[in-house]
Amino acid sequence: MAIQSADSKVMTMSAASACYHCGNPVPANAPWHITLDETVRPLCCPGCEAVAHAIVEGGLESYYYQRTKLPDRPASEALDSDLWAHFDRPDLQSTFVSHEGDIGQASATLAVEGITCNACAWLIEHRLNALDGIVSSAVNLTHHRLVVSWQPDQLKLSRLMAELAAIGYNSLPFTPAPDQTRLQNKKRLTARRLTVAATSLGCIGLLNFYRPMGGAEASGDRADILLAWLSLALVTTVMFTAKPFFHQALDDLKRGRFGPMLPAGIALLAAYLTSIYSVFLHVGESYAGFIALLTTFLLLGRYVKLRHALKETLHARLPVSATRLEGDTRSERMLPLSELMVGDLIVVKAGQRLPVDGTIVQGESSLNEVSLTGEPLPVTRKVGDHVLCGCQNLENPLTIKVMQIGPHTRIARINAQVKAAWCEQLLAEVDSRKIHGWVVCVLLATAAMAAIGWRFGPTQTLDGTLAMLVVGSPFALALAAPAGLLAGYQQLRRRGVVVTHPGALISLAQAPHTKSALMASCPEVIVLSPRSSRYEDICYIARLARRYIRQNRCVALGVSLILLPLAALGYLPPWGAVMGAALSTLAVIGNTQRFSRLFPFQARGNL
Repeated sequence: MAIQSADSKVMTMSAASACYHCGNPVPANAPWHITLDETVRPLCCPGCEAVAHAIVEGGLESYYYQRTKLPDRPASEALDSDLWAHFDRPDLQSTFVSHEGDIGQASATLAVEGITCNACAWLIEHRLNALDGIVSSAVNLTHHRLVVSWQPDQLKLSRLMAELAAIGYNSLPFTPAPDQTRLQNKKRLTARRLTVAATSLGCIGLLNFYRPMGGAEASGDRADILLAWLSLALVTTVMFTAKPFFHQALDDLKRGRFGPMLPAGIALLAAYLTSIYSVFLHVGESYAGFIALLTTFLLLGRYVKLRHALKETLHARLPVSATRLEGDTRSERMLPLSELMVGDLIVVKAGQRLPVDGTIVQGESSLNEVSLTGEPLPVTRKVGDHVLCGCQNLENPLTIKVMQIGPHTRIARINAQVKAAWCEQLLAEVDSRKIHGWVVCVLLATAAMAAIGWRFGPTQTLDGTLAMLVVGSPFALALAAPAGLLAGYQQLRRRGVVVTHPGALISLAQAPHTKSALMASCPEVIVLSPRSSRYEDICYIARLARRYIRQNRCVALGVSLILLPLAALGYLPPWGAVMGAALSTLAVIGNTQRFSRLFPFQARGNL
């Protein structure tokens, strides 16, 4: 078989092949290529060619065999360290670089764009570790972050960032927002408490397994007494992990309302005091296992809630720096957004996101606006068009005149409104805490009457009362409306609609389908999508959210009404009540997940 020349082979392949680096279509007669294993691979642009050659010449061609996903197209021009020199300034590094003076070492966390799979992490770490002055580097695949340590006297940060850009990964200093930091700290503390409670639960279970039937009262053995004291010590530790729930119950009482945590707090306190009485006097039954199980369930619910808390997802995707054009020569300089001013000219290259609101003064390209408007297809923008922060440039470099920066951009203002409105307090007000208060009052009265009915048997009295307090606590009921509202918000947000107040989502269910009437009745609804045909779909999703909220409430109340009589009659032990409450909560979460994964435009019904 005749062997073609490299140029002719590239010409033949490029017309019918995808780019070997990023997977984008290769233009006809494209001259860019890379030779790998004696095979000429077509490339779509100079950026991909520069990155591919940097990878192969660095001895890292194994990346192409290990990757499982294709990366984004890199910038169309090679980046040098001068472009990143701004990040060598000491005043700027003081905000994100930590120095260890005794060993002359610096470390920082960088947010890296373009990471898609394990091969990306391997490529980044191997490329950086080959540099003189690098101490260590580690990529977090989950959050797309790079933790790197280096010797500042041997390697500058700008050189490090330029090396990353040379292989197709733009990096920026990672500075978490204060609210995200508080959320992370709260989640970390809850995880520690959950670990302590779950470990104590396992240890108490083992102690109960080795304890003879009948407990210390039956055997009177020193070993049984020791096991009882060990259980009490463990459950005392568990009670400390339950401190947030006692605080929440007391705060609700101070505000004159009966919250969902009040029955659970009473049950935990009563069970703990009874356990102390049992261990000290060697009579009765210890409820250490019940306390550990209930606390673990409550902490697990709080941890899941923190993990799925409403976050500013758009804000996390926005760049924190921009490339400004300076002087008559329009030389490029990378700057943090805080140093940009209205009227500055910036350049946004292919693959990058727009860091500001502005007007295009040079260039024409397609923008991906799906994260803002929900439109799946790219939109062509040209000179004179207004573009929004957060859009992704797909094709050609754009020169943009800055109009709004940072918190003044449209998406930042929307995020601020959403953050202020979609908080736990407003969600609870929409759900009406009066309903929970009445449920708790009825539950406490019913539990008291059941305790009086079981007065002839102290053990049965406490067992039945504890079971009723747990199974009747409105955990699932308190979750019913907020979960449905958040799912509805996310459904609309994916379609380019922002609801800036939870109550507006309920109002949308009764709103008319026409654009003018909808906007007049629900001013808290911001429609980012230009397609007016979606107004009927907006109301449809709102009605779906209302229906799923009703279903959640029916599930929560139904499970409680079934299990409460069993608990009152003594057929449901306290640990069974905890499992019943968990089942009710999981049923509400599962029903909400059905709504979150629903595609309502594929099949419509009469709601």
